Amino acid sequence: MVARGRLIRGADVVTPDGLRRGVDVRIDDGAITQVGPALSAVSPDSIAGSGLVAAPGFIDLHVHGAGGGCCESGDAAQIETISATLARFGVTGFLATIATLPPEALRAAVHAIANTAGHEPGARILGIHLEGPYLNPQRAGAQAAHWMRPPSIEEFDALYDLSGGLIRLVTVAPELEGCLPFIQAVRECGVTVAAGHTDATAVDMELAVEAGVTHVTHLFNAMRPLHHREPGVLGVALTDDRLSTELVCDGHHLAEHAVETVMRCKPAAKVVLVSDGVATGCADGEYTLFGTRCVVASGTVRLKGAGHLAGSCLSLDQAVRNVHHWQPALPLDSLLNLCSWNAARSIGLAEERGSLAPGKEADIVLLDSQLCVVHTLRAGETVFSRHS
Repeated sequence: MVARGRLIRGADVVTPDGLRRGVDVRIDDGAITQVGPALSAVSPDSIAGSGLVAAPGFIDLHVHGAGGGCCESGDAAQIETISATLARFGVTGFLATIATLPPEALRAAVHAIANTAGHEPGARILGIHLEGPYLNPQRAGAQAAHWMRPPSIEEFDALYDLSGGLIRLVTVAPELEGCLPFIQAVRECGVTVAAGHTDATAVDMELAVEAGVTHVTHLFNAMRPLHHREPGVLGVALTDDRLSTELVCDGHHLAEHAVETVMRCKPAAKVVLVSDGVATGCADGEYTLFGTRCVVASGTVRLKGAGHLAGSCLSLDQAVRNVHHWQPALPLDSLLNLCSWNAARSIGLAEERGSLAPGKEADIVLLDSQLCVVHTLRAGETVFSRHS
């Protein structure tokens, strides 16, 4: 059941026109109907917003797991666990992200996610992000290089049909043979294509952009480093305003100065905070993730023994607090748009969500003065409250 006549009263509201202080947000039938001072509603169910910031619910385009659940598991119960856990951190929608898997396991993971969509207890599944298997083994990172394979439009089409059209983002290495026609075919399905886990040169990347790449997966990580004579993916990503870029701002994947470099180079609307979470909300300890033993400790997830970063245990609200600390001059509305409006725009969902305006889905996070989550609302219904 969706909320009828619900009000958030007296909050500082992040709107498309900037931050409006001390106003109300009215919700009817799960959608925002008004934003303004002293609103009323029939049979109102009110949330006191004084002293809080009401922002668009966070959208995580890149999250593999949370609360001990894993998108690659092929287990619907684990997907539900991820949904419930993410809501604690202000996330109202996410792309269930699948790393490189062998064909049958990949099909099982896509099937489980598609079957769970529409039954989530917390954050809504907005789609699937295939972060593989069409990646460069030389830039595998923590993923399984031996399962990576050349782009196959036949495999993608079968997965897209299996998902019921739920695949919204595909990460590819543009330099792989056959990748340019693959990019074009995927774009014709209305799916966003990102470059990532790649050793592409700047020329490779320019050709990929012309073919339809519009996004870059976890900028700086698992890609050819910047060089003054061969700037690679990084050089193109930082200078081509058609590209949106993901940042994993946990203080381990990227140095503070790297984040500042991106913020100086890119239009603010083209920067998207993501978690790349595999163990978000998990206590320190050893876990089996993607069939590999990993250690969660000191704010990182690392491969046991090797010590390499293997995703993160970052939550998006912590990413927001980190960037606020690193970039204190960044306006609050611009900061919070990094993981809401910008994310929705990058995957073609800005018409329905990602901002607090009449007609939009009432996906809202309420934050205190320290930018910690107080309430998370999905379609106007409370899916997390720290007072519960």
